[in-house]
Amino acid sequence: MSNILFVAPAAVLGKLAWVSLRTGGDWTRYRQWDAAATNLAIGAVLGGMAARLAAKALPAKT
Repeated sequence: MSNILFVAPAAVLGKLAWVSLRTGGDWTRYRQWDAAATNLAIGAVLGGMAARLAAKALPAKT
């Protein structure tokens, strides 16, 4: 069963994941590899959470 309440948190987490991934990529310009790795890891975790919530928000296949 789909739940529309999962859509907004999924969208917010997706946006945060994108910003974190983009920021992680920008840190490589300054050779700040620890900051880049941290931002990429955070982006991956938030992206996974967003994908899971989006999957719960979709209607179930019967």
